[in-house]
Amino acid sequence: MTSGLLRTAIAVDKSLDAGAVANASAIVMGQLARLDDRVYADDVRDTEGSLHAGIRFNTMVLSGRSSHLTALAEAARAEDLPTAVFTVEGRALSNSFEEYRDLIARSAPGELTVCAVGVLGEHELVRTLTKRFSVYRG
Repeated sequence: MTSGLLRTAIAVDKSLDAGAVANASAIVMGQLARLDDRVYADDVRDTEGSLHAGIRFNTMVLSGRSSHLTALAEAARAEDLPTAVFTVEGRALSNSFEEYRDLIARSAPGELTVCAVGVLGEHELVRTLTKRFSVYRG
């Protein structure tokens, strides 16, 4: 990955309701932040000491068709970009992490329904990869 300006894109299935979009976006963003420690600053505080979110790069939440989500994940991986997916089946396993991990481990690509994809990379490359998506409007 380049040391220049980065961009994070989270693309969600356009059929998800607003609560599901928020949930899937938070989960995918958290995973991307674990993959690249440049996403967040460690300590951004105001004059009273309250901690603020220290996001370093633009983050866009986009929406599109499920088939486009899978294509985005494949294209991002082909570019060697940090990529995280979240599935419909994973959403159904609330507070069942071991079951979730086992499901993912025994599933081949394409067996699960992707509902969100997060991609982190050079600003223009991520823009190019996500051009078929619309900005999520809730």
